[in-house]
Amino acid sequence: MGKRIRFIFFALFFGGIGCRIFQVNLWYPSPKVWTGELQDSVQVGNYSITFTDWQWADGTLLQELCPGYCMILDENGMEYPAEREKVGLITLKIRKREEDESILNLTGIAFESGAWGNQFDMELMYLLNPQLEGLRLRMEKGDCREIIFPMTMLDLQFAEKEWERIDERELYIVLEYYPEKLQFRCGD
Repeated sequence: MGKRIRFIFFALFFGGIGCRIFQVNLWYPSPKVWTGELQDSVQVGNYSITFTDWQWADGTLLQELCPGYCMILDENGMEYPAEREKVGLITLKIRKREEDESILNLTGIAFESGAWGNQFDMELMYLLNPQLEGLRLRMEKGDCREIIFPMTMLDLQFAEKEWERIDERELYIVLEYYPEKLQFRCGD
């Protein structure tokens, strides 16, 4: 009799959880995913965003572009070795299509690769874009801007085997997550 009651209890318990998961997925479905490539454009409100350039290298790329910039210090207080850093520079061209008072909010831009995700380094982004006053853009019709978003990775964020194959991973810059996930695939 005790086994039967436990079976009924667990069946009701897990059945209830399954119904709740189904209900949540019904109310909040997974978003459709749009993926663009280099030179593709996507419309976000009254703005057109074009993925115009992609650079991928180790940390020496940052040393060339931003002399004196240090991403992180090692355990001895020295600058982290450039060969143990990876940097992706994504250039987006943003154009205002229609005249209105809308604002394009770029603060939610993120980077993904499998289960790994990160946002851009804000300090580095402003070093690469000194003309930029903020990430909530209010532009006039026909105005155009290019913004470089830096994606940084350290070997500390990955297992050794994953880091050895880091150049083979598919990387994405994600503009929006919901109601439609808008992303560009970085790389060749």
